[in-house]
Amino acid sequence: MRHLRWPLDGFDQIARLEFGGGHARKLAATRYPIRFLRYWFGRMLLDEQYKRLGRPLRVLEVGIGHGRMLGFMGGPQLSAERFALPKWIERWDGIDVQVMPETLERYSYSDYIEADIEQPIDLRGRRYDAIILLHVLEHLYVPELAVQHLAAGLEAGGIVIGGSPTMPDALAAVHRYWLLHWKFSSVLDDVHAHRHLSVITPGLVRRIARQGNLTVDFLAGTFFTRWSGLFLENYDGWVRANLAWGAAFPALGGEIYFSLRKPA
Repeated sequence: MRHLRWPLDGFDQIARLEFGGGHARKLAATRYPIRFLRYWFGRMLLDEQYKRLGRPLRVLEVGIGHGRMLGFMGGPQLSAERFALPKWIERWDGIDVQVMPETLERYSYSDYIEADIEQPIDLRGRRYDAIILLHVLEHLYVPELAVQHLAAGLEAGGIVIGGSPTMPDALAAVHRYWLLHWKFSSVLDDVHAHRHLSVITPGLVRRIARQGNLTVDFLAGTFFTRWSGLFLENYDGWVRANLAWGAAFPALGGEIYFSLRKPA
C-alpha cells in the first residue's frame, strides 16, 4: 500500500513525449492520464532505489520503444529536440529487438543493445542497480527465463521493475491457450510481431521471483477502469481511488506493477 502515499510526480513531463494520432492526443489531454501510471510506477520505484543506495543509479531499460519511460523521468532540456539524463541517473542503457536512433538521441540513452531477451544476453560486462521491463514480459513466450537472463546483470540489492496487463491466476491458463493456439499461433517465432504471448498474474510474478532467486519487494494492481481522455483524469482523487482498488485487488487491477530485488 506504500505507493498510495507517493506523489503524482512526472505527469507534467507528458508534453515532451512523442505521440501520433488522435488516440495519443486524448492521452495528453488530461492532467493524470491513467494509462501513464506505467511510467509513474517506474519513476517512483527508481526514486526509492536511489534513496536506498544514496548515489546515482545505473539503469537498463528493456523495450525502449519511443523512449517514453526515460522521457517521463524529467531530465533537463538541452534543445527543442533533446533531453539530458536526470542528475540522479549515472547511466541509462537500453535493449530492444529494433532500436530507433532518433529515440536514443532525443532522450540521451548512454548505450543500447539490439537483442532478443529470450536468448542469453551479453551485457558487455555491465551491472545495473535497476532493470526495467514495462509492458515487455507479456510479449515473451517464457518470461521467467528472460528475467533470469537479465537478473544476472543486477548488482546485489538491485531491482527488476516490471509491469504488464493482468488477470486472476485462475483465468490465465485459458486465456494463454487462446492466445497461443487461436489468435497468434502463426507469429510465435517472430520477435518483431509484438503480440501478447503470456499472461502476467500475481502468481506468475511470485514464481518468476523464486526461479530467479529474487524477492518480491513491491506488487500492486493499477486501476478499476480506464477511459483515455475522461474528465475525471484531471483529479488526483480519481487516480488515487483506482490505485487503492489495484492495491486491494492486484489481479483485478487491469495492469500489475512490481519490483523484484536481488539479495544483498
